[in-house]
Amino acid sequence: MTTNDVTPSALADRLRMSMIRLARQSRRRDTAELTITQLSALATVVRDGPLGIGQLADIEVLPSPAATRLADKLEEAGLIERRSNPADRRGVLVAATDIGQQLYASRQESGNAWLSRRIGVLSDTDRRTLERAITVLERLSADEPEGDQITEDSRQLEEVQS
Repeated sequence: MTTNDVTPSALADRLRMSMIRLARQSRRRDTAELTITQLSALATVVRDGPLGIGQLADIEVLPSPAATRLADKLEEAGLIERRSNPADRRGVLVAATDIGQQLYASRQESGNAWLSRRIGVLSDTDRRTLERAITVLERLSADEPEGDQITEDSRQLEEVQS
């Protein structure tokens, strides 16, 4: 396989391996003891909370029992808390605690600083290309990506690279 191979299979392989390596490098700089899944759930609760467990499961694309166990772990760590749902007396919402919000903000800041330094050495052209690629990746990572929009973003990315 060459780096000019643009078949879906070749791109998927390169993208997946790049994401794995980038995530590994990022995790090495992270001293907190949360798993990727726990950090993702905490980020969701910080950004979108308070949430019901079902909402958390939907956003994190997890079965409800797994989301419940995940919430249990985060609650045990003091990062989230359960609250009664004022709209549904039987329901429970999960919300980030002050400690959870601080941990998320700290991890986001340190991770972004490291990645920002890496991106800072890129040329302006490469940064513009990266911006377009991120837009495509965000659409790919959506639950139901809009194929036409992904294709249009890919065309625009090609124009930037030309």
